[in-house]
Amino acid sequence: MARKIGVFESQQQVIEAIEQLEQAGFVTGELKVLAKDAEHSRRIEAESDVHADEMRELEDTDGNRFGHGLGIGSLAMGEAAGFGGAGTVAAYGASTWGTGTALGGFPAALAAFTLFDTDEHSSSLHALGLDDEETKICSQAISEGSLVLIVETDESKSMLDKDGGPDLSRLGAAEAVFRGCGASLIVAGA
Repeated sequence: MARKIGVFESQQQVIEAIEQLEQAGFVTGELKVLAKDAEHSRRIEAESDVHADEMRELEDTDGNRFGHGLGIGSLAMGEAAGFGGAGTVAAYGASTWGTGTALGGFPAALAAFTLFDTDEHSSSLHALGLDDEETKICSQAISEGSLVLIVETDESKSMLDKDGGPDLSRLGAAEAVFRGCGASLIVAGA
């Protein structure tokens, strides 16, 4: 699978891009919209036949969030990074939060920052099949209130990389639509 990712500032831009992509022969199964929440996706779903994945909803239903927005995936990441039970101390040890220490002098606030990275959407985006770089880009865009439109095709990478000539692939057509509809950022995905 190969994909092209477009970041848009408004729902109208995404709706126009979806319409133009469908006119270019793309089908609903090849299009994915990512939004922060229902407020950022409602109009897209009402005016197109493409479902928008809402990050807040995915995070709530996936079990990726609990308590005060701390991710279970972050605890596992902290343990994998060698912090052992630091996630538990940081999450439940209120007496160590902020000025206390955890794990032999390692400041609890620093442990919390390390373990509970500010990238609140990464586990959900990885679950959708995005790689690390795509996840980073999409998470930042969504956190800032932008919308992400992903076109995914079964084209091979070798078909996309042709000796510096014009990109005549389907993803090349998708990129042209993204540009024409005012994407603030376009990324060649995996």
